[in-house]
Amino acid sequence: MRNINTYFRNNIPGSFAAVILVALISSEFQLEAQMAQNKCKFLGNIIGGSVPADFSTYWNQVTPENAGKWGSAEKTRDNMTWSGLDMAYDYAKDMDFPFKHHNFVWGQQQPGWMTDLSPEEQKAEVEEWIQLYGERYSGTDFIDVVNEPLHAPPAYKNALGGDGATGWDWVIWKFKTARHYCPNAKLHLNDYNIINSNSATDQYLEIINLLKDSGLIDGIGEQGHFFESADTGKMHANLDKLAATGLPIYITEYDVNIAGDDEQLAIYKKQFPVFWENPAVKGITLWGYIQGKIWRTDAYLVRTDGSVRPALTWLESYISNSNAETCLPESISSEINDGSAAAIYPNPARNGNITINNASGVTGIRIISSYGTLIKELAVHDEETIHIEVDAVPGIYLIILNDNHNSVFRKVILI
Repeated sequence: MRNINTYFRNNIPGSFAAVILVALISSEFQLEAQMAQNKCKFLGNIIGGSVPADFSTYWNQVTPENAGKWGSAEKTRDNMTWSGLDMAYDYAKDMDFPFKHHNFVWGQQQPGWMTDLSPEEQKAEVEEWIQLYGERYSGTDFIDVVNEPLHAPPAYKNALGGDGATGWDWVIWKFKTARHYCPNAKLHLNDYNIINSNSATDQYLEIINLLKDSGLIDGIGEQGHFFESADTGKMHANLDKLAATGLPIYITEYDVNIAGDDEQLAIYKKQFPVFWENPAVKGITLWGYIQGKIWRTDAYLVRTDGSVRPALTWLESYISNSNAETCLPESISSEINDGSAAAIYPNPARNGNITINNASGVTGIRIISSYGTLIKELAVHDEETIHIEVDAVPGIYLIILNDNHNSVFRKVILI
């Protein structure tokens, strides 16, 4: 991606430059992963002590397993250990994969020394932890700001405001603090055993709506542990309840802890489509996949000898053939599409053959690679329909449509 910054600074005027640059960088990660490439949703996994050699073969999003938990990052007061977080974060950025920090506040795996502090000191330490993280990892895409508020609130929650007038003042304070120090990240709430329980879903929504009313939450996390015997009908209905907030949903920490291959496969076939085919679900992150290197012993998908379990074979086929369309990140797609009704099809395009419809008023077209290289440029003479043949390798490209006054941008994928 070395040339793209220079190209956009020098060749694309106005605020569109930043928008398009973000679009290409955010979209390019889709090409790296075998399963979820060119899909609107990511399929991610965790990175623990080291990056598995085959990580990018399967996954295209990164969450650190333990390195981002405060008890690991600051085991000793004022002595930060960033190495594990650096490794996962740097790998994600090198691969252009979205990176999610997990997490800021949780009732478990927190620093033991917090219990010896006064409430005032506890609050100051929590704020410092967020500030230090935000300064070091400013390119973080998502953050689990509060983890498991229903099941494992921190022992020091009263120092952060306690229940207060809303019942969740400590959570609201935490999100306000995260918004201040991490303004570029999408802020998430995360918990387990939510969508398999109607009452838990309703209680979760209380917190979500409080945060939403204050403009503090950007996404809903639902852990995928302990769903082996869950009712998929109930899961589907409660996902729809969460989706009614208008916020994107992310299935986090998904696993199927079953020793029998056939039994594990059956659960994947039954449950995974409930998540993947729900339009409100924008990403799924599994919690490990390698035998012997996974929290729940029998949830692995790749054996120690490198062979794969049937559930992973099915997952690859299912996602490859799913109908999840190629798309831009939701947060910027509307900005890019403003200003013109011009439509490109087919998209993805095979063999470089592209048609642009409703192109009246377009006077020139440029096609740019995601590395900032000009692939093709042509003049147009008031044609309603334009046919273009692009001689380029498969990948994501930007089409710039110019009239006498403005530029409009479209993304196209060549396959």
